[in-house]
Amino acid sequence: MVAPPVQLTDLIVTVASEHPDVLGRLTAAVELSGQLDELGDHLIGHFVDEARRAGASWTDIGESIGVTKQAAQKRFVPKESPDLKPSFDRYTDRARRVVVLARHHARYSEHIGTEHLLLGLLDESGGLAAKTIAKLEASEGTTRMAVLNALDSTVRQRPEPQPFTTHCKKALELAVRASLRHGHTFVGPEHLLLGLLAEGGGTAAKALDDTGVTREAAEAYIVKEINDAINRARRPAPPGA
Repeated sequence: MVAPPVQLTDLIVTVASEHPDVLGRLTAAVELSGQLDELGDHLIGHFVDEARRAGASWTDIGESIGVTKQAAQKRFVPKESPDLKPSFDRYTDRARRVVVLARHHARYSEHIGTEHLLLGLLDESGGLAAKTIAKLEASEGTTRMAVLNALDSTVRQRPEPQPFTTHCKKALELAVRASLRHGHTFVGPEHLLLGLLAEGGGTAAKALDDTGVTREAAEAYIVKEINDAINRARRPAPPGA
């Protein structure tokens, strides 16, 4: 058995060093515990996805984690749902606006799909996701045109509450995973873009692929931009500024 990379002593020291009062430490410990639970869920989810891509059956996966096939599917297969929590709690203001914009684009649809989420990302033009797409797409505006051409033009009655499709739910899950993987405490538009690209099966992923926006190139660009922003923030102000 591989030893856990995080030790209890390390967590105690981290909390104690950042919070001088005992109640502040307790609050921070509760928050950290929730984050660790989420990390564990996404760790298992990562390897479930890997096993599925390798051809493992749900029966095999269930046996590996000590549950039935049905229980494994219930836990790891996304369902159509209007619910975004708990991941929505850590969304930035820009990411929340993207979801609002996605709902707007889906106003004549029965579902909110990856295509609507991608249009929301493009509309939030100040976000890193839109800037990444503009940097990588074959030519200006081609991604928007590709996704607009793929939209279902049939007007349908929108249910209340309106559900996200299974593809979109998976992309939102993978967006949180991308944030956790890079050690970020937030989910921004850039993570939503990485989620769409990692999901791979929805309309948005196909539109992005058709216009040359790949997962590898997007992730490299996003990581560089975030690291550059962090480094700029850390630079001391010049004397007399």
